[in-house]
Amino acid sequence: MDTKFFNRKKSGGMFSIIDRQHFPTGDIWWVDSTNASASDTAGYGGNPDAPFATWAYAQGTAAAAGDTIFLMPGHAETIGVTAAAALTFALAGIRNVGLGGQTLKPQILIDGFADTYVSVTAADVTFENIAFSSGHADVAQGFLVAAAGVEFRGCQFLENTASENFLVSIQTTAAADDLVIDNCMFYGVTQATECIELVGANDRVQITNNLISGLYSVSAISASTTACLGIQIHNNRIFNGTTAGNDLAGAVDLFTASTGMVTSNLIYLGDDTDCLTSIDADGCGRAGNFAANEYDQEGGVAATQSA
Repeated sequence: MDTKFFNRKKSGGMFSIIDRQHFPTGDIWWVDSTNASASDTAGYGGNPDAPFATWAYAQGTAAAAGDTIFLMPGHAETIGVTAAAALTFALAGIRNVGLGGQTLKPQILIDGFADTYVSVTAADVTFENIAFSSGHADVAQGFLVAAAGVEFRGCQFLENTASENFLVSIQTTAAADDLVIDNCMFYGVTQATECIELVGANDRVQITNNLISGLYSVSAISASTTACLGIQIHNNRIFNGTTAGNDLAGAVDLFTASTGMVTSNLIYLGDDTDCLTSIDADGCGRAGNFAANEYDQEGGVAATQSA
């Protein structure tokens, strides 16, 4: 009888049990800053009892395309390089998975410089269950996505302390088709620009099931330069508490001729914007979006209703 488990043997008698439902096609690497035996050295990283000490070493030196990197519960790491990417994911299909619940989710602090960020230049890179925090004021972007098929699932984007903020949490280039941002939490209390900014013709983007809470002077989600085709923005909770700019599309602002669906989003706006204009979806279909701009009032339909 077939089962979904099998043994994966390791040198020296070590083995791990792998769930075949999530079977990795490449090698598996382990990172754990809390393990006293961890070392960024050849011969480490192959099992959780002798892991690498840093994610930077695992993905930049050891891993190959299609590998999986597990960040162990409680792992913490600070990255930052002035005027450059602190980490660059240039190998296709790398899967980065944080292990642990809410309080043990691996923590990556992007710190030291306002012009450092994480760059993704290879297709199909995935980030799951990892918390990213800004450790500096007005970090221009947390991630710059410049490849297709990149996924963020169950991640967090936070401020390390007050006034240490991302101006934009995730920004793209024109190469970022098929981007998925699902079930993530974006939370900040310092003035920002956008949460997610699509720069270029990013087609078939999915932004779904996220909590977006912050102060966004332009819009929480925007496509700023070119139409995005087939976009799906669905079931997000968007709190844009800014009173700066009196923006007319404080939740979603898409570029002219964008297509797709903007559906079932719940919105609160902190300025005196008309709720009917909280979403500028241009050529997209819309249904089931609700918005409010007073704490003591129930939201209404975020558009003129169809006849």
